[in-house]
Amino acid sequence: MGCRWRVILIGLILGFFVVSPVLAHANLAQSTPAANASLQSSPNEIRLWFTETLEPNYSHFTLRDTSGNPVQTLQSQIDSTDAHQMFMPVDNLPKGLYTVVWRTVSAADGHPTQGSFAFGIGVVVGGNSLSAIDESVMPEGVVIRWLNLLSLSLVVGSVGFWLFVWQPAVSEDHTVIRQRWYWLVWFGWVMVGLSALLSLLLFMSTTAGVPLFEALTAQAFVGVVTNTTYGHLWIARIVLWVLLGLVLLKGRGGNRSLWLALFCGALILITQSLFSHAIAVPDYAGVASDWLHLMSTALWVGGLAVFALVLFTLRQEPDRTILSGRLVASFSNYVRVAVVLLLVTGLYAAWLEVGSVNALLTTVYGLALLIKLFLLLPLLALAAINLIFTQRGLQSGQQLWFGRLRGLVGAEIALTVGILFAVGVMTSGSSARGVEAQRQAAASPPQSQPYFAMEIVNNQMMHLEIAPGYVGENQFIITPFDETGNPIEDASLIRLRFTNLDQNLGESELRLQPGGQGDYRLSGANLSIPGKWRIRMTVARPGKYDSVVDFNADIKLPPPPPIFDMMSSVPGSARMIAAALAGIALLGIGGFSAAHSRGFIIKADRLFALSSVVVGLVFLVAAVSAFSANALATSDMSSPATVAASNGTQESALPNPVQPDAASIHRGYTLFTQNCSICHGAAGKGDGPVGLTLNPRPANLSVHAKPGIHTDGQLYEWITNGYPHSAMPAFEQRLSDIDRWNLVNYIRTLSQQ
Repeated sequence: MGCRWRVILIGLILGFFVVSPVLAHANLAQSTPAANASLQSSPNEIRLWFTETLEPNYSHFTLRDTSGNPVQTLQSQIDSTDAHQMFMPVDNLPKGLYTVVWRTVSAADGHPTQGSFAFGIGVVVGGNSLSAIDESVMPEGVVIRWLNLLSLSLVVGSVGFWLFVWQPAVSEDHTVIRQRWYWLVWFGWVMVGLSALLSLLLFMSTTAGVPLFEALTAQAFVGVVTNTTYGHLWIARIVLWVLLGLVLLKGRGGNRSLWLALFCGALILITQSLFSHAIAVPDYAGVASDWLHLMSTALWVGGLAVFALVLFTLRQEPDRTILSGRLVASFSNYVRVAVVLLLVTGLYAAWLEVGSVNALLTTVYGLALLIKLFLLLPLLALAAINLIFTQRGLQSGQQLWFGRLRGLVGAEIALTVGILFAVGVMTSGSSARGVEAQRQAAASPPQSQPYFAMEIVNNQMMHLEIAPGYVGENQFIITPFDETGNPIEDASLIRLRFTNLDQNLGESELRLQPGGQGDYRLSGANLSIPGKWRIRMTVARPGKYDSVVDFNADIKLPPPPPIFDMMSSVPGSARMIAAALAGIALLGIGGFSAAHSRGFIIKADRLFALSSVVVGLVFLVAAVSAFSANALATSDMSSPATVAASNGTQESALPNPVQPDAASIHRGYTLFTQNCSICHGAAGKGDGPVGLTLNPRPANLSVHAKPGIHTDGQLYEWITNGYPHSAMPAFEQRLSDIDRWNLVNYIRTLSQQ
């Protein structure tokens, strides 16, 4: 193949990698109103933030009232300035409990997600609102994805076998073999088209929530192919598929046409990688790695299919032993590099998509990966047998090894079919890391902030405990002690009366029952709104005066339920190290393969070397980009640039190197809860339990976080070095630079609360 074609091939492959990275699966990151919020009046709009860009035509949410009936509102819509956001204007909603029911389709990988959360206007909302963890996979989806991988492997691997195995090993003309190979390639081409059509039907069925063969309508088809990311990639795939067919038809198996066909097949595989779990990596390394993994798989699996066809045709040939020996030698050399590339890219994908042993052993994705690995081990063993023993036996003229070779190749094909089926299961649902993140979020309810107080009346000591201590359902525990310090166990009445001191809500009452351990307890939702409450306790005993005492409690809203995101648990430094290691490994493989290759670049080992080097460079660029972002965050702040703040003071102009995306805000929320809320309060208003005891009081971040009040750099500097003349500590030694910027990004969201 001429130099001009090689330059075009490299340029187009690199061009396909220029895509915007996102986080796989569009999960809810935050909302306004927040989940479980109790509002005093109707909001002007409901706005949801998701971890991934949304398909506008297939993402929406509705509002339901207390009875579950739809509320008449304007339709939800995607924010034109940020496809991560979806909002709905509302006006004058009456008091009551409302449920937001949302359903989205990711613009990155086409997977649907759905969920709901509640908020109240003038009423109490209790409990968390987490989406159900759904690991189910559609059987038809698994079959279609398996067929898609199998057909792509067949057409790409068949062309690769002829270029890299047959032509270097066999100089004689075998018309029958060539004709059968040619029809096998055409069969693979037809199957690629069929699987593309079925994949489109699957996407339309998933987004519309209807059975597979009811999804195809003219209107739905036009909407998908013109208005969705998947549709655009599908059109590109069909164009490449048609071009591949024209090349095969016109070239009739000529050498130049085969190279063009392989080129088209490689580009089709790129469209596959651009709509997969690999898109979760916030750089281009995931897509590049996935493409190299698919390409190596296709050349191996498809090559096995052609090898089996060739062996079947050669069974009556007198020189079949010598000829098959040359083919085994050529195919083994060709597959060795593919196997090494599969191992490197597979390890990176396993780290990216699984992340932990628990996720590997307890998720559908992880179990499917284990099955894939169990099938891969005997496959590698069979390949080693052919490389070491079969090749020697055939080259020494032992006829017995020809029959054994046919059986071994057949077994390899069966194993690869099973492996591709396992991959079909893995790509049909959520990644193991994503499921694990959801589980961790579900297992991490808001931390309890129990109220505890003690008062003495009539020489009697009264303990009151309220848990969890937020607005909504609480357990009230009273432990009374008499004048001698013994628990009071003969109370005829223990009553609590609740009065809100901020609003005239009237009184509510609870009468507690003996708990059996010298205490009295009962649950109730009497603390119905945030604010200051007077809780009047009455303890009546036979033959004694009633004891009446008041407790004053400042009750807060419960924090929003935890959010989850697949990549939030992966530190940027870990991604940088993983990308660097994978890039170095791929560059090493490519360099070694190129150094031990002979001839021109069109040989298999040279092609593998080129692909390995290109993808390795993509990994290293990603690692360098991550390192540069970290270096920017850790730049010397001894003499930072300053800008004028809104109050006329000079503030740090240090740029924020961390994008305020869902992953960063989620990380910042976690850090704020762990380090800041005890003083600043859950909503950042300076009313945390410790903050109320400080002088001066902590800052009200809902005011200071408003745009234009302070720069990001100034907020970062205060977090790093502490706030002068206050109790706020410096976090330079406690939090990494990136985490301090994540905290800045989350604090910015407090201005919306």
